[in-house]
Amino acid sequence: MYEPESGCITLDGTDVAELDHDTIRNNIGTVTQSPYLFNMSIRDNFRLVKNDVTNEEIEEVCMTACIHDDIMNMTNGYDTVVGEGGCMLSGGQRQRIALARALLKNYHIIMLDEATSALDNETRAIVRDAIKNMHGRSTVLMIAHRLSTVINCEQHFYFDRGKLLASCTHEELLKNCEEYRKLYAEEAD
Repeated sequence: MYEPESGCITLDGTDVAELDHDTIRNNIGTVTQSPYLFNMSIRDNFRLVKNDVTNEEIEEVCMTACIHDDIMNMTNGYDTVVGEGGCMLSGGQRQRIALARALLKNYHIIMLDEATSALDNETRAIVRDAIKNMHGRSTVLMIAHRLSTVINCEQHFYFDRGKLLASCTHEELLKNCEEYRKLYAEEAD
């Protein structure tokens, strides 16, 4: 959406300036804090993403996203109607179905924008497991204010007022970035 002011951004080694907007957009999926599900069955919510999807493909991405067992415990399984916006499901179930939809679409990059912020600790842990299961399938960018959400990420980018202050591992940030250390100490209290 924005042109870089300096340097370049690459996707799989290709400068994004050489790619058209549709190519970029079709390779980046987003899971937000409040993902939207349509008032139809879980299976049909997946068909909106990929109309020729098989039941096996749906179940595979749901297992990866740690939601398959929850769905199988519902009265109608994958044929359960979720209500407008997914109102018949918990927040964690909506998040994991949204993760599974992103996996089904097979995006190269999946951006999680505060995807665990509105969840309780137990559900947040389940969603973190789902995110771990995505390792190696896509590049996952996690935007989060809660450090416990991102502590196990391979690379951290610490921003303050729109400026990148540091780019390294959690341990390196603790050692070398005073602002990050303060945030980490505050969250631990």
